[in-house]
Amino acid sequence: MFARMHTLETTPEQHDQGLEIVREQLLPWLRDSTGFRGLIRLSHPGRGKTIVITLWADEEALRASDEAGKRLSELTAATVGVSKRELEEFEVTLFDVGG
Repeated sequence: MFARMHTLETTPEQHDQGLEIVREQLLPWLRDSTGFRGLIRLSHPGRGKTIVITLWADEEALRASDEAGKRLSELTAATVGVSKRELEEFEVTLFDVGG
Protein backbone atom coordinates (compact mmCIF):
# COMPACT_ATOMS: atom_id res chain seq x y z
CA MET A 1 0.00 0.00 0.00
CA PHE A 2 1.13 3.57 -0.68
CA ALA A 3 0.11 6.96 0.75
CA ARG A 4 0.14 10.58 -0.34
CA MET A 5 0.25 13.14 2.47
CA HIS A 6 -0.82 16.77 2.04
CA THR A 7 0.18 19.14 4.85
CA LEU A 8 -1.82 22.40 4.94
CA GLU A 9 -1.80 25.59 6.96
CA THR A 10 -5.37 26.66 7.79
CA THR A 11 -7.49 29.09 9.76
CA PRO A 12 -10.51 27.77 11.72
CA GLU A 13 -12.81 28.94 8.91
CA GLN A 14 -10.65 27.29 6.24
CA HIS A 15 -10.61 24.12 8.32
CA ASP A 16 -14.42 23.90 8.25
CA GLN A 17 -14.65 24.75 4.54
CA GLY A 18 -11.93 22.24 3.73
CA LEU A 19 -13.72 19.47 5.61
CA GLU A 20 -16.88 20.18 3.62
CA ILE A 21 -14.94 20.04 0.33
CA VAL A 22 -13.31 16.76 1.32
CA ARG A 23 -16.68 15.19 2.19
CA GLU A 24 -18.68 16.52 -0.75
CA GLN A 25 -16.16 16.71 -3.61
CA LEU A 26 -12.92 14.89 -2.89
CA LEU A 27 -14.24 11.64 -1.40
CA PRO A 28 -16.71 10.87 -4.24
CA TRP A 29 -13.94 11.41 -6.80
CA LEU A 30 -11.49 9.29 -4.81
CA ARG A 31 -13.97 6.44 -4.35
CA ASP A 32 -14.25 6.21 -8.15
CA SER A 33 -10.46 6.10 -8.56
CA THR A 34 -8.85 2.74 -9.25
CA GLY A 35 -6.83 1.50 -6.31
CA PHE A 36 -8.15 4.01 -3.74
CA ARG A 37 -8.14 2.43 -0.26
CA GLY A 38 -8.99 5.25 2.13
CA LEU A 39 -8.56 8.79 3.38
CA ILE A 40 -7.52 10.10 6.78
CA ARG A 41 -7.84 13.79 7.69
CA LEU A 42 -6.02 15.00 10.79
CA SER A 43 -6.40 18.52 12.08
CA HIS A 44 -5.21 20.75 14.86
CA PRO A 45 -7.29 23.92 14.37
CA GLY A 46 -5.58 25.63 17.31
CA ARG A 47 -2.24 25.27 15.55
CA GLY A 48 -3.69 25.94 12.10
CA LYS A 49 -2.53 22.64 10.67
CA THR A 50 -4.37 19.97 8.67
CA ILE A 51 -2.96 16.78 7.21
CA VAL A 52 -4.81 14.77 4.56
CA ILE A 53 -3.56 11.26 3.81
CA THR A 54 -4.87 9.23 0.89
CA LEU A 55 -4.16 5.49 0.76
CA TRP A 56 -3.61 3.56 -2.48
CA ALA A 57 -3.49 -0.17 -3.21
CA ASP A 58 -0.10 -0.03 -4.92
CA GLU A 59 2.44 2.33 -6.42
CA GLU A 60 0.74 2.10 -9.83
CA ALA A 61 -2.56 3.40 -8.37
CA LEU A 62 -0.69 6.17 -6.54
CA ARG A 63 1.02 7.24 -9.78
CA ALA A 64 -2.24 7.04 -11.76
CA SER A 65 -3.88 9.45 -9.30
CA ASP A 66 -0.90 11.81 -9.17
CA GLU A 67 -1.82 14.49 -11.71
CA ALA A 68 -5.51 14.59 -10.83
CA GLY A 69 -4.64 14.64 -7.13
CA LYS A 70 -2.32 17.60 -7.56
CA ARG A 71 -4.92 19.54 -9.56
CA LEU A 72 -7.63 18.80 -7.01
CA SER A 73 -5.29 19.83 -4.19
CA GLU A 74 -4.49 23.11 -5.95
CA LEU A 75 -8.17 23.77 -6.63
CA THR A 76 -9.05 23.12 -2.98
CA ALA A 77 -6.22 25.37 -1.79
CA ALA A 78 -7.32 28.15 -4.15
CA THR A 79 -11.02 27.81 -3.28
CA VAL A 80 -10.57 27.69 0.48
CA GLY A 81 -7.43 29.82 0.62
CA VAL A 82 -5.27 27.40 2.60
CA SER A 83 -1.50 27.35 2.21
CA LYS A 84 0.03 24.10 1.01
CA ARG A 85 3.12 23.29 3.05
CA GLU A 86 4.15 19.83 1.84
CA LEU A 87 3.12 17.05 -0.50
CA GLU A 88 4.88 13.77 0.20
CA GLU A 89 4.51 10.15 -0.81
CA PHE A 90 5.23 7.09 1.31
CA GLU A 91 5.11 3.33 1.20
CA VAL A 92 2.82 2.10 3.97
CA THR A 93 4.80 -0.48 5.92
CA LEU A 94 2.23 -1.04 8.69
CA PHE A 95 -1.52 -0.42 8.71
CA ASP A 96 -3.78 -1.70 11.48
CA VAL A 97 -7.14 -0.25 12.48
CA GLY A 98 -7.98 -2.88 15.06
CA GLY A 99 -11.34 -4.46 15.33
